[in-house]
Amino acid sequence: MLINYAELMSPTRGYFIDELDTLLSLLPIDGTPLILLGDFNLPSDKLQSSCLLPLLSSFDLTLNQTPPTHRAGNTLDLIFTRPTSVLDVTVTPLHRSDHHFLSFSLFLPAAPVHSTPSRSSSRCNLHSTPSSSFASTILTTLPHPDSFSSLSLDTATDAFLSSLSSAINFLCPLSSRPARSSPPAPWLTGVLRSNWQELRKVERRWRKSQLDSDLHSYQSLLSKFLLEVTAAKSSFYGGKLESSASDPRKLFSIFSSLLNPPPPPPPSSLTPEDFVTFEEKVDRIRQSFASPHSFH
Repeated sequence: MLINYAELMSPTRGYFIDELDTLLSLLPIDGTPLILLGDFNLPSDKLQSSCLLPLLSSFDLTLNQTPPTHRAGNTLDLIFTRPTSVLDVTVTPLHRSDHHFLSFSLFLPAAPVHSTPSRSSSRCNLHSTPSSSFASTILTTLPHPDSFSSLSLDTATDAFLSSLSSAINFLCPLSSRPARSSPPAPWLTGVLRSNWQELRKVERRWRKSQLDSDLHSYQSLLSKFLLEVTAAKSSFYGGKLESSASDPRKLFSIFSSLLNPPPPPPPSSLTPEDFVTFEEKVDRIRQSFASPHSFH
């Protein structure tokens, strides 16, 4: 990411430091390379006493040493980078400008490629299997009752469990589905997960029975769950804000994630011809009605 300014520290830019602080706070802090350069109009003595260096240092931006960049011998054109420094800085005087031309090399690390292993969950859909089919399948795989009654307790137990496993694998085999690719919300606790499962169970019971009592139970549990979600979010983000009170960068990052506006809606695919066709449809509908009778 490259930010380029010119004549930033002129007397008419009194709010420059505040604006730069706000701008840098909006940039990601995930290690993305950042280059800030331009004519800051600050000689070396004024640069060291200004608040510019402490501000940029708080954002991990490093000032790169360069030769004088101005005809008068001052270093006014500055280069700030993160996370690496520039290399091979050269200064070339220009005929039509009192500033020199700066060129440099910068090594940008390649973005790491994270290979996320695909995850899936497996389950048996026992609810879709009739109990009669389940029982008959188990009975067909069990030994004859005469021989089964003569078996020892351990052998009979093993035979029954084997028949039960075979029936489950035959009637409702394991089915796989991809797991959620996005991580769960950080405020989603184990208690909320358990309450969500209970809420879904009550909802399914109401949709199956359509009874008013089940509907009332579902609505009551839903209201309670929404209050618990609000309390969990408030507690989580309140703790993050409190722990980051002394770090402006983290505070700006948290507020930016919370106040991030939704993406704009997709552009409309309508054309002027579509509206012309719409007007023709309206005219045909009007003509389809019988003309009103005139009364004299």
